[in-house]
Amino acid sequence: MRYLKYPTNTFVGHAFPGILVTRCIDILRRRSMVGIDCLAALDCLIWLRTGSRVAARLNLDQSNVSRNSRRCADVFRVSLERRGSEWQLGGDLTLINLQRHVHQLVRWRDHQQLRLDAQHWSGPLLCPSPPGGWIAGNFDFMEYHRPLQLLRDRVIDAWIASYPDVPGPDDPDVLAIPLSRMPALLVVKEGHPLLGLGDQVGFDDIACYPFLSLPEGAFPVFQRVLEECGLWTTFPQRGVEPPPSWRGKSDIEDLLVCIATPLTMHLYGDSYRALPLRLPVQVGDALVVGKEFVHTPQVKLLAALLRRRIATVAADMDEVLVLDHPTAGFLAGCEKNFDGLSAVSY
Repeated sequence: MRYLKYPTNTFVGHAFPGILVTRCIDILRRRSMVGIDCLAALDCLIWLRTGSRVAARLNLDQSNVSRNSRRCADVFRVSLERRGSEWQLGGDLTLINLQRHVHQLVRWRDHQQLRLDAQHWSGPLLCPSPPGGWIAGNFDFMEYHRPLQLLRDRVIDAWIASYPDVPGPDDPDVLAIPLSRMPALLVVKEGHPLLGLGDQVGFDDIACYPFLSLPEGAFPVFQRVLEECGLWTTFPQRGVEPPPSWRGKSDIEDLLVCIATPLTMHLYGDSYRALPLRLPVQVGDALVVGKEFVHTPQVKLLAALLRRRIATVAADMDEVLVLDHPTAGFLAGCEKNFDGLSAVSY
């Protein structure tokens, strides 16, 4: 594990526009104002997907979660519908989005519990227990678009994303704070014939075997890399079969070529080995937050805690780079000033 100083552009946090606050208060006075707990029930249901999870996170019973969610939807005259595994709002979302903005500002300003989520492989590794001051999500995202939309809608407050699929520096609303970089590995089960090719293995050889790919469009930047390497579609779809010497000797799982990083190799178990050929892309972790909150103590402390966790897990991994952002040196001051925020031990 190595550290790298990471240059960043200075961002001057913009204040919440006063005219927007005035408009929000004026409009909401004409209707029944919903409290923070009421909107939290609805938004956490959209975020966490089930009433039982919301009840556990917010210390409510499920009947209160359901009642508050429906009341909030009625007040703002929006529909709440289940589409597949996700809850979605329909109708004119202008008013509810205004109130979300106000409530989010209150969470940050008053140091109330903030909402954190992550990809399914990075969340449990980097946050084995919720950091103090944060509510942890399900850590089960396998895509880029849904958590980013929740962040833009101010349903969640921070998201641990997977580089290179992160918002660009020109994004008007959110900023990706870099945490780490590492190679993308191609791994196979011990005894796989590709291991016998040694340093001579190429992408054409790998394309002859089933590839554990990602959902279509889930990570568009990473998908383009796989497409350029000829690895996006698996061999049954391309009409290519494994070599005759291997056919019929093993289950499909024994033939799979999978994607991993030095930090996620352990998820496959001791029987998997990395091929000497690497994908032509660097991957890693980034903390994505709203731009107006980048310089808050909560974000600076969380970023420092995540970097410390990465450094601990990757202590013996030379290929893992911890990116030393200006927030990294902020930890000591935050621990003195914010009760509970540093209550994470790794």
